[in-house]
Amino acid sequence: MTAGRPRRARVIARIPQDRVDPLLCDGVSCPRIGDVVELEQGFTSPQGEPMGIAVCANEDGTIRWVADVFDAELELIS
Repeated sequence: MTAGRPRRARVIARIPQDRVDPLLCDGVSCPRIGDVVELEQGFTSPQGEPMGIAVCANEDGTIRWVADVFDAELELIS
């Protein structure tokens, strides 16, 4: 992984809407299987499971959605 460059992943499981940040969403898009995201800060859930913040952006760089995701819901691609 290149220093300073966020990791990328593909969504492989349904992400519930209650984990999508309503303030950081375009109001139209929902997380979908196959979406490519950049991974931000990682953390551990209250149950001890690895999680992180996923940011899904449009081609023009605007944010489609931001959500808390479990590592098991993603497939790393870079």
